[in-house]
Amino acid sequence: MHSNKKNEGIEQFRILAAVMIVAIHTFPFASFNPQFDNLVTLTLFRVAVPFFLMVTGYFLLGPFVREPYYPKMWKIKQNLGKLLKIYGMAIIFYLPLSFYNGTLRVSSTFFQIVKRLIFDGTLYHLWYFPAVIIGLVLSVVMIRFLSLQKSFILSIFLYLVGVGGDSYYQVFGHLPGVSNFYKRGFTLFDYTRNGLFFAPIFLSLGAVIYQKRKKNQHIFAVLCSLAVLLTESFLLHHFTKVRHDSMYLALPIVVYFLFQFLLNWPPPFKFSQTKERALGIYLLHPLVIAFIYFVGKVVPIFANSLINFLFVLLGTILLTNFLLALKRKFMPATKTFFASRATKIISTENLAKNVQAIFSCIPEKTGIMAILKANAYESEAVICGRELEKLGVNFFAVATLQEAIELRCAGIQGEILILGYTAPNQAKLLQKYHLIQALISMEHAYELNKQQKKIRCHLKVDTGMHRLGLDFDAPLIKEIYQMKYLACEGLFSHLGSADSLDEQSVKRTKRQIQAFDTLLKELEKSGVNYGVTHLQASYGILNYPELQYDYVRPGIILYGAMSSQNDQTKLKIALHPVIKIKAKLISIKDVAAGEFVGYGLDACLKQNTKVGIVSIGYADGIPRALSNTGFKLFYKKAVIPQIGRVCMDLLVVDLSAVLGIQVGEMITVMAYSETIAEKSGTITNEILSRLGCRFEVFDGIQESKN
Repeated sequence: MHSNKKNEGIEQFRILAAVMIVAIHTFPFASFNPQFDNLVTLTLFRVAVPFFLMVTGYFLLGPFVREPYYPKMWKIKQNLGKLLKIYGMAIIFYLPLSFYNGTLRVSSTFFQIVKRLIFDGTLYHLWYFPAVIIGLVLSVVMIRFLSLQKSFILSIFLYLVGVGGDSYYQVFGHLPGVSNFYKRGFTLFDYTRNGLFFAPIFLSLGAVIYQKRKKNQHIFAVLCSLAVLLTESFLLHHFTKVRHDSMYLALPIVVYFLFQFLLNWPPPFKFSQTKERALGIYLLHPLVIAFIYFVGKVVPIFANSLINFLFVLLGTILLTNFLLALKRKFMPATKTFFASRATKIISTENLAKNVQAIFSCIPEKTGIMAILKANAYESEAVICGRELEKLGVNFFAVATLQEAIELRCAGIQGEILILGYTAPNQAKLLQKYHLIQALISMEHAYELNKQQKKIRCHLKVDTGMHRLGLDFDAPLIKEIYQMKYLACEGLFSHLGSADSLDEQSVKRTKRQIQAFDTLLKELEKSGVNYGVTHLQASYGILNYPELQYDYVRPGIILYGAMSSQNDQTKLKIALHPVIKIKAKLISIKDVAAGEFVGYGLDACLKQNTKVGIVSIGYADGIPRALSNTGFKLFYKKAVIPQIGRVCMDLLVVDLSAVLGIQVGEMITVMAYSETIAEKSGTITNEILSRLGCRFEVFDGIQESKN
């Protein structure tokens, strides 16, 4: 549960598949042995495009089949949008070449243009994009209204129809009745290698493998299926005139075994940015082919097909690397940091360190349910949620329905538990966004069940905190598990005094733990499958690490802080602040001794003072209680005392000891929230969760470069 390993074999094979496609379009062996091109380039290398389709099927359709709900559908829609965008940009980019080679003409009719856009592509290699788009939409519809099994059978039928119009056209294409079908079809598309006949079977195969999760396919099965494919190709090319040779009967079998082999293949090489590089090679190689074609008119060496292929491949790789370097330089992955009124800097690097620290002190089989309520303690729930998913955390908890929906709409895929109250009349939203609702009372459970919508739930039981939770009564809880419309998947409680190790707090906490364990045993004896369990929040993890439940619920420690900086805990772990607050110095002035600064008569200057005004205040979450407490801000290594009362939008500082500071500089207001909490007489949790909404948010890695 503590890692999120990539399928490295799949990732690295992307590059090889892209190279195969370059070969298909350059015929590297034509100068030596055209038959070898038939068997290798136009047969073995045909696995490339099906491989890419199966990757899409595995990573998009597979999870959707398992959970055909909002999160997985969101991911499919997002990828469809990206594909449409790439396809549109590629069409525009290749327009001159499309007109040059005659694929598009000024005289082209509207029907011909639509045909190119939907099926054939406006240049010979662009057919893949409409194919995967149409195939993905068709596969989702079939799976939703049928099932994976039935849609797979239907995709096999479509593929067989496509084979008859491709490699086997001379065999079947002229049969009575069949001939008219294909002739009419070829008025809509040039080839049956498209999103209707070609793509669905490979997308479905990817989903089938995802469901099986079989990763031990032996290379022998791959080699045997390749031998069958080569035999089929040889017979077709030798005894028939092949109309087009992208669809073979053995091809789905080959890629089925190949993909499973790749899932468990440890590649001996490792390319970075495999997705971007493979896409670049696929998209850009026709441009290099055209360039070398014109160069070849004056440089005879390029007439050699193998040399032509190698130069096309090398040129495409260099062009791809060059464009990726430009992208990194001019389009950084994070926002460019610049001075604004006030900024909130989020360190995902520190978040990752905190996650690893938490994993190091919980049992191996226990997972993290990350608390993202209150905008992840104002550490930006969406940013943190996405990073946590990369780190292998796939369960989240929030306080409200609105918080959960915001995460879903931002693409968070993991499970989301709503810890607080959701009105029963909002049950349809719980269902739509595939959320889990905490049942906080018997009445809450009854009312939700009355909505007659299947709702996923965790039961919260009151083990002695006496806040939210069902009464400690096994028969009543068993009754909830038996309610028709409540899918009860877990049981949890909350410890009221786990943050303290004094004798009374420990006694109270142990009573709660014992009550929770007793309830689990009673439910188990009565035949109730209570699902996953979770009890420990941040201090429960640090003070009671010996407990073994399915999940822990870290909140404040996930964001690199303790509730109070002097808290004593059994376990000491290194925590790294995820959030830093900076604000702009907007004014500097000299104020004479004896003058009062700010509101009231609290701050009377004892000497001539260089006063600075910083653009942040209590409306941004900087407590007014910090006024005149000796609170300090920082500029580089200089300490800057705060003076006077904290205002709604501003605070005043003493710059007398700071040399060279200028208006417009950014000053660190909060690096460690525990200090502010202590001086304000509250806890860190409150300080963080009260931070306002007027900050610009930046990535900590980018900020550190400026």
